Amino acid sequence: MQKVTLFYTSDTHGYLFPNDYTSTTVRPMGLLQATSHFSKDENTLIIDGGDTLQGSALAKYSLQHPASSIPQAKLMRQVGYDISVVGNHDFNYGYDVLSSFYQQLGRPCLCANVQDVSGGIPFVGSMVKKMGNGLTLGFVGIVTDFVNLWEKPEHLTNFVITDAFEAAKKALKELKDSCDVSICVYHGGYECDLKTGKKLSESTENVGCRIAKELDFDLLLCAHQHMDVSGFSLQGTHTLQLPANASKYAKISIIKNGRFLQILSENLVSTANPQKSDFSQFQVLEDKVQTWLEQPIGRLHAPVEVKSKLESALSGSSVADFFNHIQLSYSHADFSCTSLGNTPCGFDQEMTIRQIVSAYQFPNSLMVLEVTEEKLRQALERCAEYYTLVDGKPSISESFIKPKIEHYNYDYFAGFSYTFDISRPIGDRVVRLLYEGQPLGDATYTLCMNNYRASGTGGYEVYQRCRIVEVLSEDVQDLAIEYCRANQMIPAWDKADFEVVW
Repeated sequence: MQKVTLFYTSDTHGYLFPNDYTSTTVRPMGLLQATSHFSKDENTLIIDGGDTLQGSALAKYSLQHPASSIPQAKLMRQVGYDISVVGNHDFNYGYDVLSSFYQQLGRPCLCANVQDVSGGIPFVGSMVKKMGNGLTLGFVGIVTDFVNLWEKPEHLTNFVITDAFEAAKKALKELKDSCDVSICVYHGGYECDLKTGKKLSESTENVGCRIAKELDFDLLLCAHQHMDVSGFSLQGTHTLQLPANASKYAKISIIKNGRFLQILSENLVSTANPQKSDFSQFQVLEDKVQTWLEQPIGRLHAPVEVKSKLESALSGSSVADFFNHIQLSYSHADFSCTSLGNTPCGFDQEMTIRQIVSAYQFPNSLMVLEVTEEKLRQALERCAEYYTLVDGKPSISESFIKPKIEHYNYDYFAGFSYTFDISRPIGDRVVRLLYEGQPLGDATYTLCMNNYRASGTGGYEVYQRCRIVEVLSEDVQDLAIEYCRANQMIPAWDKADFEVVW
């Protein structure tokens, strides 16, 4: 009998310490705690599924204040990661950062559908690992090809990113005969409900179910969606997916006894109760991050209360209004829209950098698109899908909660007035749409939004048909910090003029 153990992480998003940076509270998360559980020998491999560079305040700070090494790469190299797949967010900081990460990691990037035409980053589509007991494992890496839609063009100059499914199919065909066990590490998720088979999306952003059903991988390690999916057999392929920020990891056993192959994964393992964590080598950096987050940058006339996601969507969000105000001030567009993260947030009266990065968690830049009333109405109708009525009372539609929580796909608009009637059918809920008290008519307008939304992601395909007026490079977090510093007593901002009726 031959047995191999795999440890798997993904979507760690630069969280090394057990802290989410909204406060200093210790939480069950972070790569330091996760990897403290790992033990390694000649029959063990450690694998990461991508989205390593972007996300946390530590990641942002370390890239803005570069030192001799990227901390994520330093830790992963010390732990002994064997395989790393690139995630869509790993492209966010451009070619040089991604190149430095892999140089410091000391491992090639496993990804069959990405080519670096300059040859600077060592991409390989597949690899075979022969274990100490003689068992051979074949690995194929894939990233969602929606990187082409989401990422800034200047960050993709050196890359050719092809269809994820077709690349996986080709790589498996070349690999299958040279290994005992075939494994796909896919920075993408599931387009269907694993248990019922119900299709969740027509998009090809995630094709995990298709890979499992149509390709003959023994093991499929998914990522990207941040879903907590314990080991599940889908038409003979064992598959799983991890939540974000190293709150859990997977431990997988592969057993081969003659011709019989068995793949077992425990329930995804919490990173709480670290086994032997040594945070000391990164503590100086962590202390600097915490000091940076506590920098005062301005003062509000009054604090902004934390409201539930539903309450904000029904009565308005002063936090969203704040970011729309900044986007309008910076872009000079007619209108603006923004979204907020999955966690409800507010503002303390004393504004700090922590307040900004907690409220707006994404390193998004801005784009200005040309819109008409028809296109704006289509976008608003997508927003209105967020609501449903349960026993005559408003609730959040299940489609924004399952299979993953997607409150960030509900947008708040500013610059015009609108009303949703959520008692009406989906697609016919916008009952008021006015600009300066008048119908929009046949004119064209400019709408500012983040680059992620401008790609049409989240059900806003209408934006793909809009002309790009301007691309603004500075990220929204930095704009908000600059705005507060320039206005030490931060002036009141306008409340969005919208209403939800039923």
